[in-house]
Amino acid sequence: MAADEAKDQEDSGIPWTDDAQALLKKVPFFIRKNVEKEAEDYARSHGMSRVEASVIVRIKASKSGDSPEASAPTEAPPPLPPPPPAAPAENLSPREGIQAETPRVSGSQVPRASVSSLREYASFVILRIDPEWRKVHPAEVGHGKKEFGDVVRSFESQVASSSYSLVGLSGLGDVLLWRVGTNIGLLQEMTGKLLSTYLGRYLTVERSYLGFLGETGSRTPFVPRNSRFIHVRPLVRSKDWPQLPEFVREGAERERRVVVDRFSGVRMTLASSYGLDESDLLMIMESDSAELIVDLNQALQTTQENRYLNMTCRGLTGISRPLGDVLDMLGGV
Repeated sequence: MAADEAKDQEDSGIPWTDDAQALLKKVPFFIRKNVEKEAEDYARSHGMSRVEASVIVRIKASKSGDSPEASAPTEAPPPLPPPPPAAPAENLSPREGIQAETPRVSGSQVPRASVSSLREYASFVILRIDPEWRKVHPAEVGHGKKEFGDVVRSFESQVASSSYSLVGLSGLGDVLLWRVGTNIGLLQEMTGKLLSTYLGRYLTVERSYLGFLGETGSRTPFVPRNSRFIHVRPLVRSKDWPQLPEFVREGAERERRVVVDRFSGVRMTLASSYGLDESDLLMIMESDSAELIVDLNQALQTTQENRYLNMTCRGLTGISRPLGDVLDMLGGV
């Protein structure tokens, strides 16, 4: 039986890791072939050179409602719950240049195939370093930085992370971590482990933003750009906005997209935060030019949509650097 499975996987043209094969064997035999085909299709569509264990975990989690035996094993990462079918979702265009909102779609209008898709969430954590960190012995500083980096790397197969330095740029904190993942619980677990490191003893979470990016079933998973600068701003809409006629809201959103299209050097992404965070939206700008980010923010102030935004919400700007460099800038070297 095992030999037949190995032969089938060789004939498929895409290799499997040992961990993935071990997880596949735990799938009930009557759906094993379907899971195997779905895993290989997923790997090919996402440009993966092999089927990894994380792919099987995702598929088994999405099917856990059909068979209790198909749930992920305890040693695997937490299962990823499918999105509630009745909740409104805001899908974002996956364009390379700029990503913008599309009109909201009710759960009853979502195609059946997308209901089982995995949602992607953007998490921004702003960390402040305690000045006492600069008095720590250099050996302990080195250990703390290495331990912190090891935790980030241990999640990299399931969470895409980007690090930014806020030193000298923002009074809110010193480090900005942007994580993209399909499991809110996993993002929380990662934050907890980061704060449990030796360096984490000297870190304080000053702000934390959370937003919904979209579903991965019909598009490429969202990946932050390697742009030099990032600008993040939570947006809170006034209570008058939902009372406007739909055609007025759509016109205001079209006007905003026209303005953003004039700045090809900036990728702007809107993540929906309503129901997840204190804000309604997260505006994320990525660019190699800080001047372009400033110009785009000023241009957006002239739009009709801006009249319905709470202007007390200010953004912050960080500079993209490797995590090691970001931690070095905290001092204590």
